[in-house]
Amino acid sequence: MGSGNTKSNFGKWGWSMIIYCAISFYLAAAMSTDGLNWFPAAFSAYRGWGESVINLSNAMAGIGGWIGVVAAVIFSVMAEKWGSKVMAVLGNVLCGIFCLIFANTHSVTAFLIMIVLLTFVSGNIQLNVVPNNIMNIWFPRKKGLALGWASMGLPLCTATIILIFNAIGNPQVAYNVLAIIAFIVAFISIFWVKNTPEEVGVTPDNEPIDMEQAMLHKQKQEEEAAHMTMGVIMKNKNTWLIGIGLGILWMTTIGLVSNFVPRLIMVGVNQQFAVSMLTIAAVVGIVGSYFWGWLDQKFSTKTASIIYGVWYLIALLLMIFHNGSMVMTGLVVIFVGCGIGGIGNLIPSMIGTCFGRFGFIKANRVIAPLNTVIRSTALVIIGAVGTMNITKAYWIFFVCSVIAIILVAMIKQPERD
Repeated sequence: MGSGNTKSNFGKWGWSMIIYCAISFYLAAAMSTDGLNWFPAAFSAYRGWGESVINLSNAMAGIGGWIGVVAAVIFSVMAEKWGSKVMAVLGNVLCGIFCLIFANTHSVTAFLIMIVLLTFVSGNIQLNVVPNNIMNIWFPRKKGLALGWASMGLPLCTATIILIFNAIGNPQVAYNVLAIIAFIVAFISIFWVKNTPEEVGVTPDNEPIDMEQAMLHKQKQEEEAAHMTMGVIMKNKNTWLIGIGLGILWMTTIGLVSNFVPRLIMVGVNQQFAVSMLTIAAVVGIVGSYFWGWLDQKFSTKTASIIYGVWYLIALLLMIFHNGSMVMTGLVVIFVGCGIGGIGNLIPSMIGTCFGRFGFIKANRVIAPLNTVIRSTALVIIGAVGTMNITKAYWIFFVCSVIAIILVAMIKQPERD
């Protein structure tokens, strides 16, 4: 159940971690989902490659997600052993290297391989392990609200990244710049990221309790997590309901956002106007990110997740039956936009709620791979049917999302201290 306390009194260090996680979410989206709205066509034109490379880019991004299943387990184990700081540095260094190769290769094969590598590293470390682990450990009571603020990085990226790429113009230069930014973030992560609030002498959620009491709570939470073996987690029904149910809703989100611009162009919307509509949708999503976090905190993660699923069923229908009118375009912007940052909030919040502050990273070993396989299927489906037949993919997402809502409704959400 939600705590009902929706005040964002996180303290100086708490806000610092939220801002860092927002940056992590931004970079992850730029290197994967949001980049797919721009780089396939941009590089195909720049390098003189055919349309087949555009469809292959979607498919390879999906395959990258599938390959990342093993990586998700490994990265979660590494994060539990070494902490979020080490993983933040590692993830950004790897993404920086991959971006450099991606930007400068003239080989289609190497280009497609880099899409795979960028997708599974950014999608697993920058989008999942690092920010979600930080948010659950720093804000065990207010993780929904904190994630609501941090996940604004996702729609903020959607709102700005294509404008930035278009301003740069040259895709090679654009991704070299992205590589440099990743290296800079890797360096500052050494000094910025703190694995726990207790590490810097503050309390989780910025609660008004003394440090001695906070350390006793921490010890109790760690003892509870110690009993969560892989066997215990695998036998817990919530593991599978979260992994599959919310994974499908994530798949739908990616399916809608990654081909938002191509779909609008298909129904007769001018390309420049379509890009501007994605920007507006993302701005709506910034507000939406907070809304889903507020809904989570006020009522419960389960309630917010069910509403999210229904919300995107409506978004899918609007995209399927879009007739090119301004009214339909406006509705699409509102419904797709509002949900952009929601799933990045709801999944980690649900895991933390069901498995606890330090149980999150253990349960995430199983749930993250499930989420990864399912969410990545969106790009494989779109790549298989082709962007010209995108409505077929939307119908698949619609049916799957109905099933997802039923699965989410079956989650047993416990009360936690």
